[in-house]
Parts: sequence; structure tokens; C-alpha cells
Amino acid sequence: MTTVVAARAAYVAARKQVEATRLALGQAIRDARAEGVAQEKIARELKLTREQVRRYQAEYEKKLSRAS
Repeated sequence: MTTVVAARAAYVAARKQVEATRLALGQAIRDARAEGVAQEKIARELKLTREQVRRYQAEYEKKLSRAS
């Protein structure tokens, strides 16, 4: 049973890391946009759609507004 508990703890930690990394990406996108980089250019560079880029940024901004 300890293996199951340890696996669950590792899973939860990994999910938290993914969330933190997604937010860091959203912040980097927001910062680039604030510097005048076009959303299309970011999407092309990351091989994402503009909608995906918008969602990463929006997710970060939503989290930021909740923290205020």
C-alpha cells in the first residue's frame, strides 16, 4: 500500500509542476505581448494556434487576478 500512496503523491506533485509551468508560459506570453510581439508570431514559434496562445495567457491573467 505504501507504493500506492507514494505513486499518488508523485502524481499530485507532477500535476502541481505542470500547473506552475503552464502559468510561467502564460506569463512569458503576456510579457512578450506587452513588448509588442504579435500573437501570431508567438503561435508560429511555439507551433501552437493563436487560440492556444490566448488561452495560456488568459489562464495566467485569471490566476493573477485571483491572487490580488
